[in-house]
Amino acid sequence: MIDMESYLDESGIHDQAKVCVIAGYFGTRIQLRKLEQAWTQTLRDFDFPMEKFHAKELIKTRDHRKMLEKLAKTISKQRKVHPVSYGIVVEDFNSFTLGQRRFLTGATLQPNGELDPTGCPSKPYFVPFQNVVKLLTYYAPEGGKVHFSFGIDRPFYGYAIELFKQMTDLRKAAEKPWSTWQTRDRLGVPQAPLAKEIAQLQAADFLTHLTYLHMKEWFENGKVARPSELLTDCIANTRNKSDHQFQDGSCLELILVQARGYVPNAPI
Repeated sequence: MIDMESYLDESGIHDQAKVCVIAGYFGTRIQLRKLEQAWTQTLRDFDFPMEKFHAKELIKTRDHRKMLEKLAKTISKQRKVHPVSYGIVVEDFNSFTLGQRRFLTGATLQPNGELDPTGCPSKPYFVPFQNVVKLLTYYAPEGGKVHFSFGIDRPFYGYAIELFKQMTDLRKAAEKPWSTWQTRDRLGVPQAPLAKEIAQLQAADFLTHLTYLHMKEWFENGKVARPSELLTDCIANTRNKSDHQFQDGSCLELILVQARGYVPNAPI
């Protein structure tokens, strides 16, 4: 059985961020290795040190535009390496009650209506985090696993790993009768390597920041925006259009409505 691997990064977890995003790439180890080789070769062609690649800084100027265009084309040529992205409108998330935000960020809803554990109601990042993790398990082969490499800040990594452990607990599935997540057993191993040493995480960083800029424009322009040429190339090998989603208040309310239907006395 061939397991899958994924490389994910985040953007928009800073204070005053309007939106936050988690995005990256997934595929087999062999296919992601091909991406690694092509990515590092492109950096060599432009005589650019791998450890200095930071998408946020490079996209700000046109000094390295040709290199970024070549990197985006390099990604688009990896036909079996697929992108995924989820984002959330921070203001909409913060408009919900404490109990609702706890539930949306990982608190388990018990049959008696109580929430356990606490969730992380001040971190909207963990809504798209859960969505991406769940989505990728559906792409893992039956009997196989999908492993995760997260390029996230260390203060968030501890909670992310704890949330990941909760998601792997098969017993929790019985406590969530509204859940349609049938591939929980395909969750693999999480880790957080240094992005400056991992080409696949740099590609995820590139996609994540481009997606963040696109979602920010989408939000500021009344939920209308066209992806940039760079982003278009980076998501060229999307498997399903639902692999890229932006969640606003109406999306989050649908999740809560579904849960209330099963546990009417829930504090959400």
